[in-house]
Amino acid sequence: MPANLRDRRQFLRRCTQGLLALIGTLVSVPVLAYVFAPLRRRANAKEAEMVDIGPLADLPLGQWLLLPIEVVLQDGWEKVRQRHSVWVRRVGDTAAQVSVLSPLCPHLGCPVSWVSENSKFMCPCHGGVFAADGAHVSGPPPRGLDPLSFEIRSGRLWVRWEDFKIGVADRVAVRV
Repeated sequence: MPANLRDRRQFLRRCTQGLLALIGTLVSVPVLAYVFAPLRRRANAKEAEMVDIGPLADLPLGQWLLLPIEVVLQDGWEKVRQRHSVWVRRVGDTAAQVSVLSPLCPHLGCPVSWVSENSKFMCPCHGGVFAADGAHVSGPPPRGLDPLSFEIRSGRLWVRWEDFKIGVADRVAVRV
């Protein structure tokens, strides 16, 4: 076989190999990004769970206030918005002087109401009664109202919504 024919075949073989390597790289980069994307998102997921309720100074002193929040949950590419509420009371401007409680009764998950005449939370479903700090007073609930974690950042109140198992005495967080 002549040398120039052999050189031409080697050149075409190398061009084909280079083109296949380029195509393989172009296909593998998006595939790897797809596979490892959830790992990258988990690193800053804690920050995304906090919801801004508003300025701390706007909350009245010494009163329980039911405030709406909207939680965004992301499962893959699907984002779901859930509306919840939280009970908030401020007696000062530090984190130790703020209380945030879940409005759900730990018995069966009914929404509790604040009855200011009695200074107690009451569950309308089965007559559960809770003290002003959320502690269980009477009725079928197995524990007090569930406190929610929160932070004060630059004078604003940020709350992390969390679901808890109902009907059990221990406070067990439910991961959705």
